[in-house]
Amino acid sequence: MSGFAGQSVLVTGAGRGIGKAIALRFARAGADVGVVDRNGAWAEATAGEIAAVGRRSWCGAADVGDHDQVQSFMEGAIESLGKVDVLVNNAGTSGARPFLEITKDDWEAQLRVHLSGTFYCAQAAARDMRKRSYGRIVCIASVAGLMGPIDLAAYGAAKAGIIGLVRAMSLELADFGITANAVAPGPIDTELLRSSWPADVYAERAEHIPLRRLGQTEEIAHAVEFLASREAAYVSGVVIPVDGGSVAAGAYMVEKYRRRKAGK
Repeated sequence: MSGFAGQSVLVTGAGRGIGKAIALRFARAGADVGVVDRNGAWAEATAGEIAAVGRRSWCGAADVGDHDQVQSFMEGAIESLGKVDVLVNNAGTSGARPFLEITKDDWEAQLRVHLSGTFYCAQAAARDMRKRSYGRIVCIASVAGLMGPIDLAAYGAAKAGIIGLVRAMSLELADFGITANAVAPGPIDTELLRSSWPADVYAERAEHIPLRRLGQTEEIAHAVEFLASREAAYVSGVVIPVDGGSVAAGAYMVEKYRRRKAGK
């Protein structure tokens, strides 16, 4: 890929984990990068690392599920960086609960941050991209939006909604030279995941994945970089699972896991 010199990239949820890896990858590829995170201190830390590699950075603390806050930080990013060529919708929230125990607040929180937040950010960025007839929108979905997740009905529904939104945007924004795509990560080794799962569950989880390991944040960043590149100009409306083969394996992974446990 030819790199991102002269381009400005905005990444939400970039204070740590996958979002931070994405932001730093674009900076190393020559882009100026705007960082948004609900945690202002995390956003500032990531922006500092971007500046340390010699790229311009801008950071803001905001809740992507709040329409007014999105308009405000988008204006701030454009004023500071001059434009937004690439938007990466990565901000998200966690929370597992059995289907019959999901509360109204649980449900609305997942849709608000993941689905509404993605829509608000994409619409605001696309309005700027349209001025130059060029843009890349990459959304972080999840394999939970492609498969039936356990204890994650609200999260999975919100991520499936992102996939539907990406497909709609790919059609409606094509006339303006804007592509829209999604990356669907499987389990990725992040601070959030390590804090959410007991140590024994965390260690065992890799055995349920065809490639027998959890993914790394840099592997998600690589897929995002490709979809945001000029070379991916003819790729729009797709969802790329980065999951070690989990979606492809489907129910057959149950038998694979049984054989692994039996040493076969």
